[in-house]
Amino acid sequence: MKPRIEPTLGSPKRERRSGGGYTDDIVAAIEGAAARKTADVASTAAVEAAAGALSRAFASAEVIGPGWARDAVTPPWLAQVGRSLIREGASLSVVEMAPTGVLGLIPAAYWNFEGHSPRHDESEDSWRARVTTYGPSSSRTRLLDREQLVYLRWGTSPGTRYRGQGPTSWASLSAKATAETERSLGDEAGGPIAQFLPIPEDGGDDDGDGDPLAALKSDVGTARGRALFVETTSAGWGQGRANAPGNANLDWKAQRLGPSPPAALVELADAAFARMLAACGCPPGLFESNADGTSQREALRRWHLGTVEPMAKLLAHELSLRLEADVSLRFDAYPKDMAGRAQTFQKLVAGGLGVNEALSVSGLLAEDAA
Repeated sequence: MKPRIEPTLGSPKRERRSGGGYTDDIVAAIEGAAARKTADVASTAAVEAAAGALSRAFASAEVIGPGWARDAVTPPWLAQVGRSLIREGASLSVVEMAPTGVLGLIPAAYWNFEGHSPRHDESEDSWRARVTTYGPSSSRTRLLDREQLVYLRWGTSPGTRYRGQGPTSWASLSAKATAETERSLGDEAGGPIAQFLPIPEDGGDDDGDGDPLAALKSDVGTARGRALFVETTSAGWGQGRANAPGNANLDWKAQRLGPSPPAALVELADAAFARMLAACGCPPGLFESNADGTSQREALRRWHLGTVEPMAKLLAHELSLRLEADVSLRFDAYPKDMAGRAQTFQKLVAGGLGVNEALSVSGLLAEDAA
């Protein structure tokens, strides 16, 4: 049976905020960004790597439950939940029944909870939230009961259980280090890039007329890998080797101007990247390009067992409460720790245990086959 969705409390209305302090903060943020004095951890590779990985993992989950619940809990919705958990620290969606009778989950952009501290005979279901959802050309703000909201948090403090906190908030120092080092590398890469080619004073006119090197400058600028026959510079253009540019033995030696970040900065950026991944529940080995297959499989196993599946269970619990149905999320039946289970199976069989019993104890039997 489909859950009963309570009508919306109150008429839709816009939520307005005002205050000089808020305006000052906005102006300061704009000025800081213009002066490149601010660094946003949300724009770093570490946060996007963790958010993208959890988003895709959630999207791959198989939803177990009634057909109408499976239709509501779609892969795109699951992907958005996973991404919001890392980037925002929480994900909130409104449970709505369409006029056609189809149940849907509408992700919210902003929300603000209201209510008192629950007593011993109450839960957070007594709370209400002012929720804003957006469309392409309009927005809608409503005051909704907690039971109409699917609300999942990455983590909370006892004093603010109504507000989710993400890994970039809990590990704010690591987030700052990641953002600052990424910004420094960006500043290095954004510097001027050029090739300096020393030539003698041309002696031409200001407008370029009569410049004896005009043709050469044009040819060098459009060479694009072609061979050019030019006069040697080691003879100083007829003025002797003493007038040759730089080292006379280095004929037509160009000096490059471009990014040259110090090795310490690159190492610091790599260390900050790994720390931010760890704060987001991702083993750094999962994204190491030079890691071997064994270490990456172990990192994948740890990530699934320590981050993906626990958060998926919390989400399934919240969905079951709000949809009033038994909903669960199941991932690939292939065990992530297959190598360890195979070793356990081998030892059990060598110890005299029957094959079928060893398969069951080691967990090598897939759930679908059970």
